[in-house]
Amino acid sequence: MDNPTGLFLPVILVVAFYFLFIKPNKARRKQFAEMQSSVVPGVRVMTTSGIFGVVIAVNEASVLVEIAPNVTIELVTAAIGRVIVPESAEATQPTIETQEGEL
Repeated sequence: MDNPTGLFLPVILVVAFYFLFIKPNKARRKQFAEMQSSVVPGVRVMTTSGIFGVVIAVNEASVLVEIAPNVTIELVTAAIGRVIVPESAEATQPTIETQEGEL
């Protein structure tokens, strides 16, 4: 192996694969886990199957969600797909606007 450039391409491919697939996926999983652990009673949520409801109680491994008046379901915490933020709360959060052609 007198030619080190033959090893250069596989190393570049491994590094590119890491930064394009593995690192963003880790960040996404971490953010999702933080969202699921921050679920508290009174929060409106959407399950991974698309059911909307309000969290009534949170246990170690499950969550009680009221999906209609006097109708509650027990879900595994991992079934919480998204926390629904009211529109009034979204309006108070600062947004970052970029102009066209700007990163």
